[in-house]
Amino acid sequence: MNTAHGPYLISSTGIYHGKRIKYHNRYVDQFLGIYYAEIPKSLKKPIKKRFNYTIQNATKFSPYCMQSIMMAENLSYGSFVMQQSFNDNCLSLNIYRADLRHGEERKAIMLFSHGGSNQLGGGSLFDGSILASEGDIIVITMNFRLNYHGFLSSGDSRVRGNYGLWDQLLAVEWIYENAHLFGGDPHRIVLAGHSAGAGNVMLIPASPYCRGMVKRVISQSGTGLAPWSINRNPFKLLERFSQDFNCVRSDEQEMFNCVYQLLENSNGDIYRLHLSLNIADDNPYPVIDYDFINDTIENVLQSDVYKNVDFLTGVTLNEGLYFAEYHIKHLLNGLSNQSLSMGKAPLREKRSIIFPNSTAIIAPDITFTTNLENDKRLKEISEQSASTEQLASSLNVSILLERFVKVNYIERYIDANFQHGKCFMDKVKKKYELSANKDVTTRLKLYIDLVSDLMFNFHMVRCLNLRAMVPKINSTNYAYVYAHRPTFKVKSAFRDQKLLPDAVGHFAELDYVFGVPLARNYSRIHRNVNMSFYNYTSDEINFSRKIIRYWSNFIKTGNPNLNPSFPDKVDVEWKSYTNKNHDYLYFQLNNIHNEISYFDSMYDFWLKCFQIEDQGGCTKGKIRKHLALFLFICSSIFILTISYLIWKYFQMKKKGQLFAHESPTTLLPHLGRVST
Repeated sequence: MNTAHGPYLISSTGIYHGKRIKYHNRYVDQFLGIYYAEIPKSLKKPIKKRFNYTIQNATKFSPYCMQSIMMAENLSYGSFVMQQSFNDNCLSLNIYRADLRHGEERKAIMLFSHGGSNQLGGGSLFDGSILASEGDIIVITMNFRLNYHGFLSSGDSRVRGNYGLWDQLLAVEWIYENAHLFGGDPHRIVLAGHSAGAGNVMLIPASPYCRGMVKRVISQSGTGLAPWSINRNPFKLLERFSQDFNCVRSDEQEMFNCVYQLLENSNGDIYRLHLSLNIADDNPYPVIDYDFINDTIENVLQSDVYKNVDFLTGVTLNEGLYFAEYHIKHLLNGLSNQSLSMGKAPLREKRSIIFPNSTAIIAPDITFTTNLENDKRLKEISEQSASTEQLASSLNVSILLERFVKVNYIERYIDANFQHGKCFMDKVKKKYELSANKDVTTRLKLYIDLVSDLMFNFHMVRCLNLRAMVPKINSTNYAYVYAHRPTFKVKSAFRDQKLLPDAVGHFAELDYVFGVPLARNYSRIHRNVNMSFYNYTSDEINFSRKIIRYWSNFIKTGNPNLNPSFPDKVDVEWKSYTNKNHDYLYFQLNNIHNEISYFDSMYDFWLKCFQIEDQGGCTKGKIRKHLALFLFICSSIFILTISYLIWKYFQMKKKGQLFAHESPTTLLPHLGRVST
């Protein structure tokens, strides 16, 4: 409903007064900070928000949920700047709606799950105004519980975990119930996400509680199959949490009560301490809890649950760029093997990756053993962090790489991620080794490829292949590789020293998907982006429009090439990914084109390695092979013996050497005395 005073939204939770902005010749309605759920208490599922009879102001964002960046400043997610307001009451939505025209059909809806390792971030990172207007859709971003409040779990019914996923599911439910009230189509709800958010949006439709509310999924730079998407050992983390926060008790129930009270009354103090924890898996993330998720994602992808869900996924050209740079800089300064894990690394380790502009990066090699009030120790950590960064930046990258080779980085990386990595270590080194006869750029590129393949690429292809093998699937699959260097100034020694000036790392596509290049002259759009960092060309502006068109077409129809509202075709047809044709759309400025079987050789290589790992290593694998050969030989001898006995029986019967009532088994005592 629109009036002279701005747009209004009447929903199941209240009446909201939003604001209207103008983009080109079209209006966009914004409803910000709409609370969709309430948190009854810590480590409990959310409940629906009660109706508020007072007209509520929906022109400002709500605070972020509690997280570990609350004590830091100047943080960003790629090109998007983080806000500095946090609260327990944080479960809100931000709705961006292209203006409704009389007689127009209801609009498709994209709900976006932000990245940040499920430890940090918020919905207001991304302004959906331009994407909504250019794509003629409704864009919604959301807050959900993070870190300990959102994902701490005991691995059983005592602390089930996945509270952040329950929040996101309730957001989907709110949208499904209220879509018709703000011009949306409840049967075209599309979940999109980046990084950890990409894993989330694959897990939500997999839940039996989703009940078919999600029509399509867009997973950018991550999938639900990635090693960092599901925690296989959550109780270990809970024990570590109890130790770090003095909740260890002889009675487990008392320990749980302490944890509950700590999270209920922390006021953010636990996250000040969390900045300095020193364990590679100290960040909680989703678990298979046999409630929200009751089966493996592999099985769900091939089940009826996903048969009707359209799927679009992709990666950037060099996903591992910032992760590899971090390894090379800090492994030389005492970083443990745990920090090379493909799983969730400690937040303070990832902050230099996720927030490359941060001025408060915590040193990775400091063990914290103090209480919440010890601000002096936090200051020491900050000072040591600065000296570590200065050391890394003062060294020439070529020298860093030379030193990196000497610490057996391949062995350390594989050992950190595979229990039986020694079984295929030589093959991995042959494929990715930074040998002395290769130049610095090639060495660097190979290590980035290794990190990219294991953290992102392999699992994306595995996901696509599992879906492509499903018989009689009633949905689509599309894949992409994004290869345009970002314009935003991500701090990177590799780029600064011209080793990889055109590297395309994590986040690279986000500003183009959300239309940042189109926003320069619109001060009320993308308030979280510092436009002084940017100098987009006319080609890049056009590039962003093309990407938005592909994305919005898929959101509307499940086909990125098809838009019923605009009969003219896209410049390049995006071919679907099938069991026979492994097609990817390759996004390059002024050269968007299809690539066939782009990752096939990489996938085949790592598939064999993972099979060895799953079989329990090369020794057990060899034993199994020998056992299989032994059983084959035994069964062959048995079959040949039985066949011979049957043949011999009929031969002897024919010669009258057996009575009519005798069976082939009677041959056994005769065989030694009957001539052939």
